[in-house]
Amino acid sequence: MKAVLLRLACLLMMAGWGAGARAADVVPHRVNVVLDWFLNADHAALLAAQYSGSFARHGLEVHLIAPADPGAAPRMVAAGQADLAVSYQTQLGMLSEQGIPLVRVGTLIDTPLNALIAAGDIHSLADLKGKAIGISLAGADDAVLGTMLSTAGVAMSDIHQVNVNFQLEQALMSHSVDAVMGAVRTYELIDLKLKGMSVTAFYPEEHGVPLNDELVFLAARDHIRDPWVRAFMAALEEGTNTLLNHPDDILSHAIADHPELDTPLNRAAWTQTLPRVAKQPALLNARRYRAFTAFLHAHGVISHEAALETYAVDPFSLTP
Repeated sequence: MKAVLLRLACLLMMAGWGAGARAADVVPHRVNVVLDWFLNADHAALLAAQYSGSFARHGLEVHLIAPADPGAAPRMVAAGQADLAVSYQTQLGMLSEQGIPLVRVGTLIDTPLNALIAAGDIHSLADLKGKAIGISLAGADDAVLGTMLSTAGVAMSDIHQVNVNFQLEQALMSHSVDAVMGAVRTYELIDLKLKGMSVTAFYPEEHGVPLNDELVFLAARDHIRDPWVRAFMAALEEGTNTLLNHPDDILSHAIADHPELDTPLNRAAWTQTLPRVAKQPALLNARRYRAFTAFLHAHGVISHEAALETYAVDPFSLTP
């Protein structure tokens, strides 16, 4: 471990990374980022930007905050208690419709991670007819589940929905349900397999659901033109490049700081998450965002399709 960390330190020094690369008289701008969940592999690019000194080079002092409530991040930013929230593209339309003044300013994970995971002898979506399916959140999950099932000729009335809150994995392992919607393919799916369960995963984007970004950064609408937003995204892009070039070194550093990450599950999740990290975090795929918003509207999750610029921007496209 010490040898690995020494190697990482040498890499950082050779590249001129770290706080030493910042002019001594520059006061860093503090940015509080509330995560979507506890610290995990999804946040690898943030850790890489921290460890590589990218945030410091761009004049930022970034603090990562794990919330007690997974749904708290957007509310905290809206209330002025934090600067950025890590949240979900699937929630954007609903936040906009509720009049919550938050805007997507970047992407952390740019592919879907949620999945429909079934246990036992269920090997096709058609096999779910008459089965119990656990869900955590109504709304977007209902639209996704209904669309997936419809591709196999199964209606929502053909299955039994069970609200299991956020205990998706536990519900499946206890056989309370036959399948769960909304579990993460780079976390719960791996964990279930490590625990010896026979499971089959079905992916929304392969069954009629438009592609979407899994994790995005939300900022208060009044701050989307602030210089620190662009600085944050530029630093994150640099950190992501470091992560892709030195994933093992960044993981070793993360484990040294957060020993709870040193498990077979987290190591496997780290490897499987790397290809899904957004390479250009600020970049906005307008066509894809509009298509997913239209999907939510068509399924009654939101009542109207708001103009894209009201809920998602590329901060580099904005005039200061």
